[in-house]
Amino acid sequence: MSALTLFFCVRAADAQRWVVRDFMKKRTPQEKKELSYERDRRNVYGEAPHAARKSIPLRKALRNRANRHTQNQQVKYQGPTPNQELADELQSLIHHRAPKEWGKYPDAPLREVVARKSTYRAGMRQHGGRRALRTIRTPRPEE
Repeated sequence: MSALTLFFCVRAADAQRWVVRDFMKKRTPQEKKELSYERDRRNVYGEAPHAARKSIPLRKALRNRANRHTQNQQVKYQGPTPNQELADELQSLIHHRAPKEWGKYPDAPLREVVARKSTYRAGMRQHGGRRALRTIRTPRPEE
């Protein structure tokens, strides 16, 4: 155990139960930056992060709502109490259609995003910067 390990009791009434806690050691700014590159992620899907916070729950809700709607449409049976065969048929109808699925794209690690941006910037510098992207407009002939 390290020098920063402390033993402490959770509660006085719980004197037999001891907890080991390693306190975080001080990190240099370089170590913090490396940890940030490993842990942090960035949205590269192409939408604003504020939009993602709202659209992810919305998409999940819409998917679940559509699945419930499909099941409710198939269960609406207006006849007499079904016998066992009809009940099995209705149950199979419910599971006959595959439920709608939706999944979100994972965010990219910060290290990859920064590397991609710096590569793009180097290419822009090599070819003349943003001015190279401009198209030259030719004047229209006077009629």
